[in-house]
Order: sequence, then structure tokens, then C-alpha cells
Amino acid sequence: MKSPIHITMTALVALLAIACYEPPQVDSLWNKEFTTAQEIAHTYDSINSLLRESDEERNTSNLCHYIWNSGEYMFKCRGKNEDIALLPQRIEELDLDSKVVETFMVERDTARFADHYFTLKAMKRGESFEDSRDGLTITVFYPIRGINHNDYTKLHEVFSCSNAPLHIAYMKKLKFPFRNSGCNEEMLKIRPLIEQNVKESALKQEIIALYNAYDNILPGKPAPVTPLKDTKGQLHTFAEFQGKILVIDVWATWCSSCIKKMPDYIALRESYKENPNIEFITVSIDRSNVKTSWLKTIERKRMEDMLNLIPDCPEESLFESEYHISGVPRYIIIDKQGNITSAYAPPPGGGLEEYITRLLE
Repeated sequence: MKSPIHITMTALVALLAIACYEPPQVDSLWNKEFTTAQEIAHTYDSINSLLRESDEERNTSNLCHYIWNSGEYMFKCRGKNEDIALLPQRIEELDLDSKVVETFMVERDTARFADHYFTLKAMKRGESFEDSRDGLTITVFYPIRGINHNDYTKLHEVFSCSNAPLHIAYMKKLKFPFRNSGCNEEMLKIRPLIEQNVKESALKQEIIALYNAYDNILPGKPAPVTPLKDTKGQLHTFAEFQGKILVIDVWATWCSSCIKKMPDYIALRESYKENPNIEFITVSIDRSNVKTSWLKTIERKRMEDMLNLIPDCPEESLFESEYHISGVPRYIIIDKQGNITSAYAPPPGGGLEEYITRLLE
């Protein structure tokens, strides 16, 4: 049995240890350049071993430094170095409402830090670097890819917190998915989070206005029936095809991607040629001053067997504004009742066939 004196001395030693504890200055220990993922991981682990669990601010700061340096390293090598697989293993959940996190973000680059964090999180879930990296930002370093489930998960988390600088950074990014993917079901889930958690500002109102603007082409809404002209100058609207599924290819003669994908669209049409319940239509957004070029392309690409339409306007047409055509090719599907199934359908070979199959069932 230990004596009272021994117990007292033990307690005294413990108290002295607590009193003498000097937490490391995390910022200074990270103040160096890293050339390998191993160096970053080793620095993080070494600082962690010096910190007490109760030293919450410094632990959070250490994690922020780890995220920042890991992301900088990954994006510097464009995700190609094999050792980046080491970095997501140590990622922990950040409290995005923490003032330590918010300050760290703002002092460096809020959007960039967030990109690093969410990329590492997705990679920890087993996603590839390509699928994990931010798809909401246009960059010269990577080809544009479609918005995926990781991006929507990220948006949900961003707008569920109360971090104002983070909200601003991502509201600026929201314009890109609206322009390229419209207001789909996943984007609709984000709206109430923005309305509830984001402080009032001109930028917030701009995003809410975007939601409202895209309301007319949401799935289930009646498809706009702007008059369009065929190759002989006769007017048509989509309303005259009620009772049929419409598969519309929006294109332009100056669009190389459109021309490249047109044979796939024609082949898809051929596969349904005997089905009276479906109609394939092309709509060109070429201006009226290049109508001759449009007619020649139809002939050259052997598109005469289907209905080819054009707004025939000298500037942006009502069709383009109603369907928010900001880029082509675009694929639109309208059901037999004349309602939008998808105003941003995938291309032939990329999922368009599955949409058609479901509608025909």
C-alpha cells in the first residue's frame, strides 16, 4: 500500500507536469516546404504526439495545416503521384462552424482550402482523385467534368453550416452547375439550406433568382412551345407532337462537339425508327445569317430523314432563353403529355438510352 506522502508526491509531479506543459506553436512547425506526402503525414503525426487531447484549438489548427498542405501537394502534382494515397487516411471531420477553421480558411483561400478538404474526404471514402476533385470550378489544369455525387454532397455540407465565408465562396460557384446542368433534383435539395442558413445579401438573392428562373424547365413542368421553323420555313411547336416522346438534340453548325456526336444521335434514332411513340428532333441555335450553312450541314450529315428546326433569329432566340441554352450540345426529353422529363438529359451513349427505355415502359 502506498504511503500518503508518496501519493502526495505523485500528485505534485502531475501538477508540475501540467503547469510546465507548453503547447507547441503549430503554425511555426508547419512553416516549411514539403516535397513528399510522407513528409506532410510525418509532420502532422509529430505535432499530434506533442499536443494534449484537451488542446482543442491547436489540434484543429494542426488538422487545418495538414489539409492545406496535403491539398497543395496533391493539386501541384495533379493527383498523379502515387504517394497521395497516404494523405486521405488521416483526415478527420472538421467543424466548419469553428472560428479556428473559419479564420484559417480566410487567411489563406477559403474556396481553395474547402476544395482540399472535400477532395481528401471523398478520397477517404474510396473515390478516385478525378471523381473527388472539385467539379464546380472551371480550371485550365483539368478537363471539365460533369457535376457528380461528391459535388452535391459537398454543397449539402457547405450550406448546412453557418460559415459565412464558405457560403460566399460556394454561392459564387453555383452559377456554373446551373448553367451546365440546370436545376436538377439534387440542386433543388440545396435551396432550402441556402434560404435557412445563409445570411441575406445581394449574392444570395441572385442565387434564389437563378432557382426561380429555372423553375419553368424542371421535370414535370409543361415544356415551352416556342414556334420553330423547319428547312422549308414552316412553323412547328412541340405541342403538335403530344402523345409522343420527344428526344431533342440542340446543336449548332459551329459546335465541333455537336457535329462529332450527331452520328450517335442519328444511330439512336434509327434504332427506334419503327416505334410510332417516339420522335427525334434537332433544334439548331444558329443565327439566321448562317441559315445556308445549317441547310448544307443537314444535307452533308444525312439528317434529312428527321425533323430539323431552327429559331431563325438574328440574335438569341426565345427558345434559347426559355430552355436556358448556354452551351451545346444539349439533349432534352419531353414526355407524351408534353411535360419536361429532362431539360439536361445525358448524351447518346452516356445514359440517354436509359431515359428513353424508362419512358417507353
